[in-house]
Amino acid sequence: MSKELLAEQIAGWHAAGEHNKICEAVLALPEQEQTDELICLLARALNNKDDFCGALEVLDSIRNRYSDNPFFCVRYGFALYQLHREHEALDWFRKAQAGGLEEINETPGTYHPKSIAKWIIFAERWAPRRIEKNAFEAECRIKRSREPQHADFTDFDFSGFWDDCDYSLEKYTGNTPADTEIEEAEAELGYRLPESYKALVRLHNGGLLLDKYFENPLQREWEPQIFGISSIYGISSDKMYSLTGDRGSRFWITEWGYPDIGVAVCDCPSGGHDMIFLDYSDCGPEGEPCVVHIHQEGDYERTYLADNFEDFVRGLISMDEDGE
Repeated sequence: MSKELLAEQIAGWHAAGEHNKICEAVLALPEQEQTDELICLLARALNNKDDFCGALEVLDSIRNRYSDNPFFCVRYGFALYQLHREHEALDWFRKAQAGGLEEINETPGTYHPKSIAKWIIFAERWAPRRIEKNAFEAECRIKRSREPQHADFTDFDFSGFWDDCDYSLEKYTGNTPADTEIEEAEAELGYRLPESYKALVRLHNGGLLLDKYFENPLQREWEPQIFGISSIYGISSDKMYSLTGDRGSRFWITEWGYPDIGVAVCDCPSGGHDMIFLDYSDCGPEGEPCVVHIHQEGDYERTYLADNFEDFVRGLISMDEDGE
């Protein structure tokens, strides 16, 4: 098949939403036949499959010789934008516009604009916010201790904390775990669990919470002010909602696509569309993880919540009916 016929076939597949066929067709070609134009079309398909990291990877392979192409620029910018790198995407949208591209009709999502000018407006709005948020999180990570911390909750008032309803006791709460069970869970997860977490599950091995929230440490009008927390997962493999249960940490990573940065430790009222993770990305599997919120429907955007699990638990608040 000639390059012209293949490009026509790819256009038809794109219109039909058959992006996997585009990927398979381009990648099946001998390397010498994978032209820059075809690789750029492959990136478009990957963007439409929400594989933004993959799109950046293939575009980077031709960046030195093809980055003046306005379609390359807009596809590169779109992938960066979806990966919450709006401050980097802005220059690429501007470059696409300077190259004569005014509109595109290839990005997924009903609410994505077709106008390059609107993408520039979006990126201009969010770029300084992203820079501020990234700087705030970087400072938090620099200041916090990554070494394992000793902690317990002997002085903590748990009245009004746990919701020991029948459903919680059936699906979440296990018996007090033995040390061997904790060690087995750590081995299965591949991470040393925080001492504060171990202390908590020895007192109450997971369960639903009574109307609990955590305040966003970065209080800005463009950031969520609070996050609802539904439960804390315990250590009990026979409970569906536990660290190693059927709906445990690995389930959310492998089945729902959450980033493989640590351990899913709490669920939220959205039923899986946002989660709380122990984040080991800056400390390694043996270090002290921080706690982050991850928004699945927001392209897995992370929000830094607490330096460690103990601070997270102690920071949980209740709200009355007036939201105060």
